[in-house]
Amino acid sequence: MSKYLMILKDADVFPKNKIKTPEKYTERQTVRAIVLNKKGEIALVTNPIHNLYTLPGGGAESNDLELEIARECIEEINQEIKIVGALGKIKEFRNRDAKEYTTTCFVATTVKYARKDTRTDDEIKNGLNVVWVNKKKLAAIFSTQNGDVRAGKINFYNTAFNIIRDSKFLEKYLDNYEK
Repeated sequence: MSKYLMILKDADVFPKNKIKTPEKYTERQTVRAIVLNKKGEIALVTNPIHNLYTLPGGGAESNDLELEIARECIEEINQEIKIVGALGKIKEFRNRDAKEYTTTCFVATTVKYARKDTRTDDEIKNGLNVVWVNKKKLAAIFSTQNGDVRAGKINFYNTAFNIIRDSKFLEKYLDNYEK
């Protein structure tokens, strides 16, 4: 059994795009979370630039991945969280930026609202916001987005990778936590 839920490469996301494989990738740790509120809804982040949805998270600034996802959730969804557990890891090789990402996804619940807006300047400029969706709507959103990526309708490079990756995390979550 692999230690990764998936290994994702450019050809998996953009089969018609022939971005040259770099000679070397720079490694980067990232974190994502499936965060549930008291209503059982799951947090997604979006912005009006692309109107697409992904799980909250981002680049890790330290090796303490639980601390990093807690920081990202305060920043992106304005919630303090309690981590329930680690869901899994996905390895991504993104040729355009010569990056090798290892993304760890956690399952968490909300603890309390963080009153101060701590989004980054870019997140504020881009209108990043959180939406809470039930599991039925969640499945529909990611089914549509996945289909659009596979059909070549989504040209936002990193967002397309994020959609495929987050879909796999959500599939694993629904298989393991919702039975």
